[in-house]
Amino acid sequence: MPPPRCVLLFAVLLLVACTDGPPRQGQPTMAELALRQPYQPRPLPPKAQAAEDAERAALAARPLADLLASPDEADRFLGLPAALRQAYAANQLDAAEAHARELIKIIPHFAGHPRYGDAIFLAHQTLGKIALRRDDAKTAVAELLASTNTPGSDRLTYGPIPMDLARALVDLGHRKAVAHFLDRCSHFHADKDKLIDWGIQIRKGFNPDLVPY
Repeated sequence: MPPPRCVLLFAVLLLVACTDGPPRQGQPTMAELALRQPYQPRPLPPKAQAAEDAERAALAARPLADLLASPDEADRFLGLPAALRQAYAANQLDAAEAHARELIKIIPHFAGHPRYGDAIFLAHQTLGKIALRRDDAKTAVAELLASTNTPGSDRLTYGPIPMDLARALVDLGHRKAVAHFLDRCSHFHADKDKLIDWGIQIRKGFNPDLVPY
């Protein structure tokens, strides 16, 4: 005796919910969810906060252009993250891409540096956002996942993990890739359980309230 039609319909709906594609009917997009409450990051440990303050002081002590032009890779490693953020914010995508690629080139020389993990994450996230703005979703997905090839850091453990690229890719239907990204981030972030839960929800076809915005 064949199963009732209602059982078959439920099975089909369950299968659709677990595949890539747009959110379920009535589910808000990630862009709409961005209107909700701001993210409250955990405070950094005292030692990490002291390092953060020292880095800000070092950046303020010299013009950014001098750091970028320095023959010393340590100077460029200090200045490139700020430079690529500024260029991207100013919609200077070619400059932001050049800074990100130079940062990736010198990153291996700073494997023991406290900002090593941050640099990997930032450079690949920026390249992913640039690719998406150029309508290259395939590269954006690859860069999203590459950004998690990091040992982590105090910032990535206790601070906010940027979700703008992940949200945009969910809205474009790349749900499995974003769920995988969240799984990988759970390996180094303090809110491990929340990230894993977000991945589960996305695989089921729901849009969790990804933060920060």
